[in-house]
Formats: sequence, structure tokens, C-alpha cells
Amino acid sequence: MDATIRFTEERFPPYDALHGTPHEMVRRVLEFELPAGKSRWEQTDYGHPGRFNDWEPRGIDSRLQPKTAKLKAAAESIGELLG
Repeated sequence: MDATIRFTEERFPPYDALHGTPHEMVRRVLEFELPAGKSRWEQTDYGHPGRFNDWEPRGIDSRLQPKTAKLKAAAESIGELLG
């Protein structure tokens, strides 16, 4: 049984078309590939630079949906580990 976790972080300059704010914006993406399916989560500091919003789901395979709360908790823990 294999599981893969991918983490990426992107930075967007002030007034970028993605966000339009006068500050740089950071977006973090976590992807879980588990035997039961895939789950993708996103977190940004949109609206208050340097302070991240909650992790939000951006796609959860139907077999993983009953575990949404656990996946979010895992995303929060990984986010804390990465700073």
C-alpha cells in the first residue's frame, strides 16, 4: 500500500491577476494520493499577508469524502511543520 503527499508553495507579485491586492500573495497546495483516492487542499495568505487562511478542499475523491475532517487535520499539521 502506497501513499504520496505533495506540497507546493507559490508566490504571486502585488497586483497579480490571480488576486489583485497591493501585496505579494502566497498559495500553498497539498495533495494526498491514498489507496482510496486523491485529495487536494489549498491555503493562501490572501487578505492579510504573512498570515494564512484555513486549508480549503479543492477536490476530494468520493471514497475519501467521509474522511474530510481527518484530511483537513493532516493538512493543518503538515502546514505547521513547514512553517
